[in-house]
Amino acid sequence: MNKRPGWLARSGSSAVLWSVVLGVVLLGWRTGEILIVAIFSTVAQWEFYSMQEQKGATVFKYLGIGFGLLFFVLLWYFRVAHPGAANLFPAWEESLFVLAVVVLLLRVVWGSRGNLLPLETAGLTLLGVVYVPFLFSFLCRIALEPNNYSEPRLAALFVVLVTKLGDTGAFIAGSLLGRHRLLPRISPKKTWEGLAGGLAAALLASLVIVFLCGRGLMRFRLLDTILLGLGLGFLGVWGDLAKSAAKRDAHVKDSGHWIPGIGGALDLVDSLLFTAPAFYFYGLARFGGTGAAWMPVPR
Repeated sequence: MNKRPGWLARSGSSAVLWSVVLGVVLLGWRTGEILIVAIFSTVAQWEFYSMQEQKGATVFKYLGIGFGLLFFVLLWYFRVAHPGAANLFPAWEESLFVLAVVVLLLRVVWGSRGNLLPLETAGLTLLGVVYVPFLFSFLCRIALEPNNYSEPRLAALFVVLVTKLGDTGAFIAGSLLGRHRLLPRISPKKTWEGLAGGLAAALLASLVIVFLCGRGLMRFRLLDTILLGLGLGFLGVWGDLAKSAAKRDAHVKDSGHWIPGIGGALDLVDSLLFTAPAFYFYGLARFGGTGAAWMPVPR
């Protein structure tokens, strides 16, 4: 079977979609950065809930989507529109999650006046909020929050490029050399050879980006570059496997069908849901808290 058309469709779709994302980040349009992440997040979250419904589970789809969008609206308000307001209300994220838990449990009670709704309904809905919009929002945090180790927008580009080039390396190596299955019960096509190819591609991407853009990633040493390359490459594969586990549980092949060669939005962003938070917390643990803000960019 000729796999070349699948490669071309996958590569073409990825190139177009991520070029839009990278263009918005490079232009420094802060509102646009949150907007485009929110759009991808909303579609991916919708696909996640649809998969739960396909396996027969009940979820509060619109309520979960609403909390996801509210999260991005508040992120925009506290990070872009009125950054100083975050000092007056630093626990806004925790407050939102408490509100979500309370509202979802009240919805279970209210909806059980006729037929009893399982607590699983609230749990799956909340999982959709945490798994997609919350984890994906770390890409916005990296791009927007000043730090003392990099230019924020370049750090966000680093995460996207290393993660997606690692994905590409894993796909190509697995397609050409794959012989030994990694976790066949979850994803029969994932192989150890693909994992090795993904790690190699992510490491190479990390080294090249830091070499070319060292001034924007000024505190990255060789050890940081190697650890981040291998770490993001590894977590990208496991992010893909986590999504594969959800698809396997729902007995579906792809999360969606609107992106040629890829599937849905969740298939596109799955690896970043793991790598963006990991990079964010690595920066905090390795280099400490936020530093002086960089030059202001347009909203």
